[in-house]
Amino acid sequence: MRGDKFTKAVVITLLCVVASYLIFSVTRFSGSSFTTYKAVRYEVGDGITTSGFLVRSEELLQGDGGSIVVPARTEGEKVGKGQIVAATYRSEAARTRQEQIEALETEIAQMKYAHSFSASDLESATLDNDILRLINQVTRSAARREYAAADKSAEALKPYILRRYINSNDADVLWARITAAQDRLNSLRAEAGTEAGAITAPVSGWFSAVTDGYESELTPAFLETATVAALEKFEGISRRETDAVGKLVTSPKWYFAAVVPSQNVAELEAGNRIDVNFAYDFYGAVRMKVERISPTENDRCILVLSSDAYIQNAVSTRTQTADLVFADRSGLRVPKTALYVNEGTSGVYVLEGAEAKWKPIEILYDNGDSFIVVLDKSSTRNLWPEDEIILTTEEIFNGKVMIK
Repeated sequence: MRGDKFTKAVVITLLCVVASYLIFSVTRFSGSSFTTYKAVRYEVGDGITTSGFLVRSEELLQGDGGSIVVPARTEGEKVGKGQIVAATYRSEAARTRQEQIEALETEIAQMKYAHSFSASDLESATLDNDILRLINQVTRSAARREYAAADKSAEALKPYILRRYINSNDADVLWARITAAQDRLNSLRAEAGTEAGAITAPVSGWFSAVTDGYESELTPAFLETATVAALEKFEGISRRETDAVGKLVTSPKWYFAAVVPSQNVAELEAGNRIDVNFAYDFYGAVRMKVERISPTENDRCILVLSSDAYIQNAVSTRTQTADLVFADRSGLRVPKTALYVNEGTSGVYVLEGAEAKWKPIEILYDNGDSFIVVLDKSSTRNLWPEDEIILTTEEIFNGKVMIK
């Protein structure tokens, strides 16, 4: 009898323990309403979009009285002092005659060069190697947008190809063609007389056939002291007629100046470098130096940037729209609704197995509905890409079992 009572007491005790465990499980480990969001890499640029002016050291080129001016250089091409930058003609007929003269001069030079190859040169692999080398030069120059260099290599290629496809029996025929072309050239030169002229570079620089009439006003010296009001006078400017036939940019250093809200450049100072993406003429970002931030006027100031690269792209355009990127912030994107603060430390809970695990975070940037936080792979205790961040409105703590 006493044994039955003992057994009953044990059963009742076990039932109480089981009931207590079930109640504890329901309260502590009950299913929670939650979703997860994977931590992903994210990059954001801090900057603004604005319009401004390209400013250079420029010297205008004056004509020699010829009614027709034809540039002899491409836009942005570097020329030395005394080199021809443009040809002038008294009439259209004179221009056509000069074009014929130049074409014949080139043709004769190429034919003479081709004729100078010996039979051994033709039979060797050297000729084919030279052709391949020049083709590669043309391709590389074109890819870098160095069109003047590409044209030069293409012209040098012609006599090699010509010689590659003639045999020894063709040599006499080729020389006869050279003689006939030379006679024609002498005749055209005699007819030309003084109908054609040339404009030479007074100094070395980068050539442009484009002038706008503001070369003496929008200068590097002007930017050193310009006020917001002074620069705004040039907004909406249109090209002004000048007597110049072109210009030379005499320094590789050029500037971009824009009126911007002063609050947007509050963290910048002279000497900083930022990336600038121009709307056209440039391919890719241009790394530029902050030269000056003018005093604030009505919450605005002038931001002056400079570069000593890509001058060949900057010789013609006066106004440009650009994206100014002050800083690139990269890290992990975390929804604001996932953020918790425990004892002064910001962090999130991530799902590991079936439990919530606390991971501290360092906020870099407020991105609206989310934060960009530091990606620190020095420890698995930090937040990593692909971690499943827990989003829930219910109570959560480190170690809580999360069962949907």
